[in-house]
Amino acid sequence: MQMAGASRTREVDRSAPAKAPPPRDPSWGRVLATTISLWTRRRMPRMRRPRLALLLALCVLIAAVAVATAVQLTSTTAKTARTGSPGSPHRGAVRAGAPAVAPGSAAAIRAQAAAWVAGQVSGDQSIACDPAMCAALGAHGVASGRLMPLRPATGAPAANVIVTSPASQAQASQDAPVLLASFGTGASQVEVRATVPGGAAAYARAQQADLAARRSGGAQLLHSQSIQAGAGATAQLRAGQVDSRILIMLAMLASQHPWRVAAFGGASPGVPLADAPFRQVIITGNDAKTVAAALALIRAQQAPYAPAQATAVRLAGGQPGLRIDFAAPAPLGLLTGNASG
Repeated sequence: MQMAGASRTREVDRSAPAKAPPPRDPSWGRVLATTISLWTRRRMPRMRRPRLALLLALCVLIAAVAVATAVQLTSTTAKTARTGSPGSPHRGAVRAGAPAVAPGSAAAIRAQAAAWVAGQVSGDQSIACDPAMCAALGAHGVASGRLMPLRPATGAPAANVIVTSPASQAQASQDAPVLLASFGTGASQVEVRATVPGGAAAYARAQQADLAARRSGGAQLLHSQSIQAGAGATAQLRAGQVDSRILIMLAMLASQHPWRVAAFGGASPGVPLADAPFRQVIITGNDAKTVAAALALIRAQQAPYAPAQATAVRLAGGQPGLRIDFAAPAPLGLLTGNASG
């Protein structure tokens, strides 16, 4: 997957620091309550933006719970990204022995779409596809158990994601109104779509509300003295072009240490950022110790805040940082309290 600012970084392997055994007699409920109470009394009265204060208070709660989880489940932080998660070096790679295809051909476009699905779509999503597309997905490592045959004459099966050719796009756009990605044009075009409860009209309303919430949340996040961003990233935050899960993750991390946004990435091919916002962020911290602690905290998160991949990176000049990737499709309503997957 290509990403903004990727040329300035190179990923490095880091093992999560060894953790001491959990205290024998801690009262985590009391610790969490005290932490949140103290943080709220000290920080919220000074916040100019009440909604941001509330969001940050919520993120402190999430962070505290994650710390407790990380202490109790030390194996969580010792793992790298989930097997089969977006961004994994083993996903999206063509299996050995797959035939070569001519660039720009229908087969090449199917391969491009298959690589994106294998690397970006959440591993718990079932996928409907025609025989040629299913073969391409299988060649890129998508498990056969996730694939469902797409027969235009009988309508789309009960799959989460539909990968379509032009012949079946009309029906698919009704069954799966959410465009996740688009590849090629004309007779060779392949679209990746997602199904949603309630149909297209309900999704359109939820999408507009989510965009407004992302714009507000991004603008408010910029008021935090613990989050710094360049002109490009600032504009993207204000425009609502950043996934809600990233906004919440940044707010959580900012409650612990200061960070700078190096770049957002993970845009969906052929889809406007207002509809499919950035699902990847690269941030830099003060030192390697801060990055390691944040990485352990991030990997302790649970759905929908668990990233598909969280990796330590080294930026130009040797500055330590983190790359965080979330899978598609993005849930709506996380910032409005009306979350839907």
